[in-house]
Amino acid sequence: MRKFFIIFFILSGIVSATFISITTTVSTERIVRDNETPVNLTIVNSGDEPAYDVLVSLITSEGLDSNELFPGKLNPNEPYSGEFKIKIDENVTSGAYNIGVITDYKDANGYPFSAISTFSFIIKEPTFSRVTTKISEITLGDKETKDLKLSIRNFDDKPHSIQVELFLPRELRSDKEKKTLVIDKKSDEEISFSISSFGALPRSNYVIFATINYEEEGLHYSSSSSGIIHVVEQKGFDIPSWIPIAIVIPSWISIAAVLILILIFILYQFRK
Repeated sequence: MRKFFIIFFILSGIVSATFISITTTVSTERIVRDNETPVNLTIVNSGDEPAYDVLVSLITSEGLDSNELFPGKLNPNEPYSGEFKIKIDENVTSGAYNIGVITDYKDANGYPFSAISTFSFIIKEPTFSRVTTKISEITLGDKETKDLKLSIRNFDDKPHSIQVELFLPRELRSDKEKKTLVIDKKSDEEISFSISSFGALPRSNYVIFATINYEEEGLHYSSSSSGIIHVVEQKGFDIPSWIPIAIVIPSWISIAAVLILILIFILYQFRK
């Protein structure tokens, strides 16, 4: 019985779970001059289990519209290619835009997940934003709310009235999606959003994006940056005494403890 107990815990420490990892790549015209343009999408699941009911859609600015793509089942390492058609209203201001891409999918148990990414989109005339942002990484408990801080810097010699927008996966939510502020020339500002879990899985990392948008002299300017939110199990509770210790402690500690027990067991046998 002792030998069976030891082997059981060694195996439980090295078993790894399957996973899904979604990567999207888009390509489009360098400068769009018509009222409709194609955007080519390639999506790959680099995990080791299929993703089901995969749906890809764009998060666009006002005056832009597009269709959705439905790859359906996405097997590991089998790329899917599709094409969006973005329609551009004639009143949309020329310049650079950042478009969000959100991929919804389910695992084999039907649990929903999502992944977010962005790409740059130029309408008629390219622009270069001199206002940038940086996202601070945070660790978020699965039942708590925290402030996500964004550092904003204006390299320009003039002030700008800017709009800050978050692109989040569906498993996270914010008090506001957009905030507006005026940043002075050659200056730094800090802005924060209240972020909470909305079904995010503990021990998971979620990529998020923030975009800066402003207009000047009839042109649109946009910049984007990415960040990571680490979701962990909520702290501040006691572990029930009936939960086996090998389940709640890290696997490497379990393995080390088992090896020590094996050594003690062997020494004990020799002493006998």
